[in-house]
Amino acid sequence: MSAIFSEAELEILSTEIDRQLQELRQSKGAVVRGDELETKGALVKQQQTIESLTKEPMDNFMAKFGRAARADICEEDGMLYKQWKKWGDLENKEALERLGSVLVAMGFSGNMVSPLLVAAIVVIAHIGLKAFCEDYGDKNK
Repeated sequence: MSAIFSEAELEILSTEIDRQLQELRQSKGAVVRGDELETKGALVKQQQTIESLTKEPMDNFMAKFGRAARADICEEDGMLYKQWKKWGDLENKEALERLGSVLVAMGFSGNMVSPLLVAAIVVIAHIGLKAFCEDYGDKNK
């Protein structure tokens, strides 16, 4: 698998993920990995980014993305699933590389990949892997 991002790009995107997650944690009323409605409601910036770039509702895109990324995120032998299970978090650079490949395979390219990927990873990290898989990772939806 060839790298989608350079090391410098990974560092910049990783920092942006951390910044957005910190912003969410500090925002008024945000409940991290808590009540689903409150947690998703705090994701205004990510929702706007996803909907602007994909031209579809965030839930529709995340369901497609969840199905495409299911093997890595929601199955016990998936690399990101194992990482979450062990640390309760995703390693930004690993998530960027693996999930960036998923976006490219879904047909996204160019300047939309980076902001779309950051928004998707922030959504996943904010609501938690279990909630993400329950809401969006069902291959039958």
